[in-house]
Amino acid sequence: MTEAPKSLDDQLQEQREQLESQIKELEAQLMRSKEGYLKILGAQEFSAIQKKQAESTETTTEVVDP
Repeated sequence: MTEAPKSLDDQLQEQREQLESQIKELEAQLMRSKEGYLKILGAQEFSAIQKKQAESTETTTEVVDP
């Protein structure tokens, strides 16, 4: 009778360890995804700034050229 609870405890311990490992892997994946997302946001912001600068340069050039 002492075998059954120990076996159950072993199973529960194994499941716990598997879930801990899975959580750590998913957290690492989430952090990588967040970093990628933030890089894309930064790139979009940089692109928008460049576009505005190009438009203002074109506007200035148009005014001077006529």
